[in-house]
Amino acid sequence: MDISKITHGAKLVLGGTILFLIVSFFSWFSIAGNGFANMWHGIGVLAGLLAIVLLAWEAVHLYGIKVGLPLHPAMTGAVLAVLVLVFAFIRFIATPGGDLGAAAGVGRTFWAWLGLFLAILIVVGAVANMKAIGLTLADVKEQASAAAASAGAAAKSATDKGDDAPAAPAAPAAPAAPAAPAAPAPTPTAPAPPPAAAAAAPAPAAPAAETPAPAAPPAEPAPDTAATGDETPPQTPA
Repeated sequence: MDISKITHGAKLVLGGTILFLIVSFFSWFSIAGNGFANMWHGIGVLAGLLAIVLLAWEAVHLYGIKVGLPLHPAMTGAVLAVLVLVFAFIRFIATPGGDLGAAAGVGRTFWAWLGLFLAILIVVGAVANMKAIGLTLADVKEQASAAAASAGAAAKSATDKGDDAPAAPAAPAAPAAPAAPAAPAPTPTAPAPPPAAAAAAPAPAAPAAETPAPAAPPAEPAPDTAATGDETPPQTPA
């Protein structure tokens, strides 16, 4: 960190923000000469929180830490400074208790005036820092418009993706009432008996044995009946 490279505007922003935060804890309002309320009440809380954010932002930029924002770091610091001034001014003019407080004699102390002066000084330092870098209010408007257009396109893209997402499944329908039982079907009649089977075909004859039958014995010569005179017929061998 090289402090010599810090612009006078950035130094004014850092110093003014630190002093503004210190003064914010003193009594900004009093009644009958007695202080009773500081800046950290009502909308003044926003002014204090924005001052802390501005101080942290300047410290980050001072250490060279890169933060991905669409605006230039000096422009971001200027926007934060203006917001601090706006909310501090609202806190300055809005006395505690409103009209009743004003009627009761509630007034602003020296610290309230000093806090408002420091808020204005912060804005002056932020604008001077922008000019030292070479930025103008026209550049702020141009970059702010581009950032707004980019944010709008991103939001539209996210919406389109949400529309393309599948819809949630519908709740299951209630089960239908069971239907009345149908009339019983007529009892089927017994089937007719099948026709009588055809007579079984005769079984095939057994194949003849391959063993050759024995040859018949040679016939014996017939006896000469005439010679013997025996009329007994010859017997056939068994």
